[in-house]
Amino acid sequence: MDRLKTALDRLDRAIGRLDQAIAFRLERAALVGDGDGRALSEEEVAEINRALAAALAGERRANETVEAVAGRLDGAIDRLRIVLEE
Repeated sequence: MDRLKTALDRLDRAIGRLDQAIAFRLERAALVGDGDGRALSEEEVAEINRALAAALAGERRANETVEAVAGRLDGAIDRLRIVLEE
């Protein structure tokens, strides 16, 4: 369980860094272009936003899975305690 929570924490930090990088990239592109003299197109911005939304949705699903697994593990532990006490 701890490994799963650790993995989710790493995922959360990675998504945060991705979000910051995207924001920085969008700001930079709007100010100076992307190195070849052009700013990001609306399509490129939309693609970046879709990728971020997909990453956030994946994180939500992972968190929901952790909660479900944690509930099942807690139930199994409780049942084991009852069996051991008998």
